[in-house]
Amino acid sequence: MGLLTKSSRMTTGYGSLSRRCVRYATAGTRRTIRPVENLRQTFRVVRRVTMHYVGGVDETLDRPAHVRAASGITWFGQHLATVSDDTSFVGLVDPVSGRTQPITIPHAPAQRRQFDTRRGNKADKLDLECVISVEGRLVAFGSDNGLAVRQQVVVIDNATLLPRVVALPRLYEALRQPVLGRGVLNLEGAAVSGDTLVLGNRGGDIGNDAVPTVDAVTRLPVSTFLRLIDDPHGAPLPSIEWHPLHLGHLGGTPLHLTELEAIGDALAFAATAEATTSAYDDGHVTGSVVGWIHGAMSSSCQVEWCHVIDEHGAPLVAKLEGLVFDASTGNMLATVDADDPDRPSELLELAIVRDR
Repeated sequence: MGLLTKSSRMTTGYGSLSRRCVRYATAGTRRTIRPVENLRQTFRVVRRVTMHYVGGVDETLDRPAHVRAASGITWFGQHLATVSDDTSFVGLVDPVSGRTQPITIPHAPAQRRQFDTRRGNKADKLDLECVISVEGRLVAFGSDNGLAVRQQVVVIDNATLLPRVVALPRLYEALRQPVLGRGVLNLEGAAVSGDTLVLGNRGGDIGNDAVPTVDAVTRLPVSTFLRLIDDPHGAPLPSIEWHPLHLGHLGGTPLHLTELEAIGDALAFAATAEATTSAYDDGHVTGSVVGWIHGAMSSSCQVEWCHVIDEHGAPLVAKLEGLVFDASTGNMLATVDADDPDRPSELLELAIVRDR
């Protein structure tokens, strides 16, 4: 996710949400941010397009015709930069048409850039789950998932669009902390707010103690992070403090964090209810929600989420993994990860609907 400045449109469009959030804090213990389910507002799909690569299939690069498993988006000028969790491509997307200019990542074990269970190479993927635009660079994050190949970031210079893969094992090791639980680290959200990088862990991975990991957010200075990219082995590490989140349930299935987006002084987030106890394996999706975290790093906080419905008013049964605010419309844009290599990922426009 990228940095967005607060506008009057955003204030009038979303300010009512923050006014109805409730505060929760615990004294003397690590606090858990608890959710408020907003039943007076929903996000409705008002437009959707599929994302297809300009130039279509390229067998020499092992590129599919469409964007697969779009797992994160951020603004890149008038386009959206999207990453996929099961291919070695970044896409620059026209948000109106869905036409996507591919950028080929130099990660192709056995000359392959598509990864899935059918090919038997799922463990080889970078598993890029989130992306930010910061100081002239796009940076996409591997999830970790306990695999060295996923403890890397992809860095793309905005001027040249040349990608490079940077291993950051020291940073990922620092991010793995007992407060998250004994399961694996699973980075799925990233956002830039001013000079701060906010990262989000998606919980739900069952550790050897049979307890699922927790959803949580942490922050670190952008300057420290960029120094690590330039000097992975020698740059100083930031201090890491995770702040756990409790996002509740949807349809009886726990919600877990899938994306973060900075809007003014608040964090928007997407979360999905997926029947899985593993950060590695996919499961049946019940649906997704979109909400806000206010003051996530302070002594008090506000958390609220809204249901998402389709064009016909039915609950949207989809895994929302990318999320950005569109200042030109006042709506949100979200990407869908269908966890199906044959289905093009969709870009959805979400408008807030208030009950009278």
